[in-house]
Amino acid sequence: MRNILLVFRRDYMSYVSAWGFWLGLAAMPVLILFGVLMGGWAASSTPVRYYAVIEEAPVFGPAIESSFAREREEMEEIIGEFAGRSGLDPSVADGVTDDIALPDYVRIEPPARTIDDLRPWLLGEREVDGPDGLKPLFAVIIVPADGGAIEYWSEEINVDGLTSRMNRISRRVARDQFLASANVDPDILDKADKAAREVEQKRVRTAEEEASAGNEVTLADQAPRFIALAICYFMWGILFSTGQYLLMGTIEERSNKIFDTLLTSLRLPQLLAGKLMAVLAVTSTMILVWAGLGSAITTFGASMLRPDLQETMFEIIGAGLQAKIVIPTLFSFFFGYLIYGSIFMALGSLCDTVQEAQTLLSPLILILMMPMFMIMLAFNDPTSPIVSFVSWVPIFTPFLLILRVPNDPSIWVIVGQIGLMAVTAFVILWLSTKVYRAGAVHGAGVSDATDWLKRLLPGKKKAEDAS
Repeated sequence: MRNILLVFRRDYMSYVSAWGFWLGLAAMPVLILFGVLMGGWAASSTPVRYYAVIEEAPVFGPAIESSFAREREEMEEIIGEFAGRSGLDPSVADGVTDDIALPDYVRIEPPARTIDDLRPWLLGEREVDGPDGLKPLFAVIIVPADGGAIEYWSEEINVDGLTSRMNRISRRVARDQFLASANVDPDILDKADKAAREVEQKRVRTAEEEASAGNEVTLADQAPRFIALAICYFMWGILFSTGQYLLMGTIEERSNKIFDTLLTSLRLPQLLAGKLMAVLAVTSTMILVWAGLGSAITTFGASMLRPDLQETMFEIIGAGLQAKIVIPTLFSFFFGYLIYGSIFMALGSLCDTVQEAQTLLSPLILILMMPMFMIMLAFNDPTSPIVSFVSWVPIFTPFLLILRVPNDPSIWVIVGQIGLMAVTAFVILWLSTKVYRAGAVHGAGVSDATDWLKRLLPGKKKAEDAS
């Protein structure tokens, strides 16, 4: 045990004492904050674009403007409702509406009537005067009087906000014209939509639970599902990054002949155990720091809300951090780390350089990418037969078990899948020890591993024996 702890201390301190580790640790919340700010800056800095509509009767031009107006009204309603629930000052809500809900496109009178005459304005050689001053003409929409296809002219073909809106408006105008020709009020469909009854989602509970918690589906009821999804993606990223730690550290020790020195004073299983424990502790350090920052930010944000909103917020967090989610998550992370970490470490023991590792790492990356495709499927339908089946495949189990837990699977399913992960981790750890011994002690390399894999191909072994 003493030797294991010595290896653990050596590797752990080598990681956490490096300034790059703490720089990378601090970079995560900074990048998240930067991404949020960039999204806001991008929304508020979108340029206003001028467009013109050429048509005989004023049909599509007013329809486009009314479409923007309806969008603004809907945005104002959403922001106003949120401001009311949050206790914000109405002026603050109005400012947010002005920053977000103003249309990016402004209709102006066309400076010419034909596309040949409009070409200088569309190419930016000349500018038109509008509400925001002089600007190039972004687009021109020509509506033929003979009922032919509507022409949309613009140099910036990759900006499709106006074209997608025109497709919707074209269908709406055609619908209204058809209803008008049949002496039907064009607004009848909108009136029918407004008259539709709302669908209230209810949750079936026992009589005792319904008496205390009611039967409404609340955010607290749905929180475990979304928190489980966030945990899955976070765990995937953590497992991938910690695997890189093990891979690079093992390659460095092999290339620098450090293995020879270490193995003179301790046994190989002790070396592997110490290394796995060290990187697990490094990962735990990262998670604890991020959890502390997240808790501080959440607490600070909650202090700015009304008491009833604070209660709702902490109720949602508490619902997502129930023991039935946290405990399987801890088991999934631990055994998932052993499974993937052992594989990364075994591959590193066969390589002298990172370039050599790429030969063996590419198939592993493909394996690591496979759970990403199953995560969204399990999120949308955790009771799907394919999800239930694939969750028993060990490389998927650490992720899919977390997503299935909010749906309250049988306790025997949870215990069985945790047991499956434990057995798989033990087998892979045992196999990785054999590979590690071949690479660290006997000097086996990438070429030996690829030759062994080639022998597994059908007919390859027979061909070698015949030669």
